[in-house]
Amino acid sequence: MARVRTTWAAMAALLTVMGCRGNRSNEPPVHLQQNMDFQERGEAQERNDFFADGRVMRPPVPGTIAVGYLKEDDHLWRGRLPNGALADELPAGIELSAALLDRGQERYNIYCQPCHGETGHGNGPATRRGGGFAVAPANFHQQKFLPVTLGYFFDVASNGKGSMKGYKAQIPVEDRWAIAAWVRTLQVTGEASVDELPEQAQNQRPRRIQ
Repeated sequence: MARVRTTWAAMAALLTVMGCRGNRSNEPPVHLQQNMDFQERGEAQERNDFFADGRVMRPPVPGTIAVGYLKEDDHLWRGRLPNGALADELPAGIELSAALLDRGQERYNIYCQPCHGETGHGNGPATRRGGGFAVAPANFHQQKFLPVTLGYFFDVASNGKGSMKGYKAQIPVEDRWAIAAWVRTLQVTGEASVDELPEQAQNQRPRRIQ
C-alpha cells in the first residue's frame, strides 16, 4: 500500500509540474466533456442560408393549432349555433349574473363607451372631437337594433363592422359575452320600470330612439 501511495503521489507531482511549466500552446485545449457544446445549431433570429427565406426560426406547419386554442365551440368563440345562425343566449358555462353584468359594464366603459356612449346612444366623447365620425357609431336604442340577437353584439365586438375594428385580440372571449349582455341590459332599460332592472342598470335609463 505504501508503494501504491508513493506512485500516486509521484504521478500527481509530475502532472502538477507539467501543468505549471508556463509554456504557451497553439493547440486548442482538451475538451474532455463535449456535452453538446459544439453542436451545429442556430440561435433565434439568426440567419441561415440553408432555408429559402434565410431564417433559422421556422414557421408552424399550416393548420397547426396551439394546445388550448382549438376553439371548436362555435357558440362560445363565434357566437353561432350549429346551423350557422347567430345565437340569442349565452354559451354554456357563462351564467347571467350580477358579476357578469358588473364585468360587462366595466369592459363596455373601457372599450365601447368612448364611441357608443355610456348609455349606448352612439354619442360618446370620441364623437365630439375633431369633427366627429364620417359614419356615426351605432345607437343601440334605434328600432333596427332591438330585435338583433345577443350573438350579433358578440360578433361585432369580436370582428368589427363597417369602420369599427374588431376587439377579439384585446378582449377575452368571456368579456365579449359580458359586454354583449350589458348592451342588451342598456337596451331594455328604455321601457322597463326601475324595480325590474338589475342594480347595475338602474341609473342607466336611455330614451328609446326610432
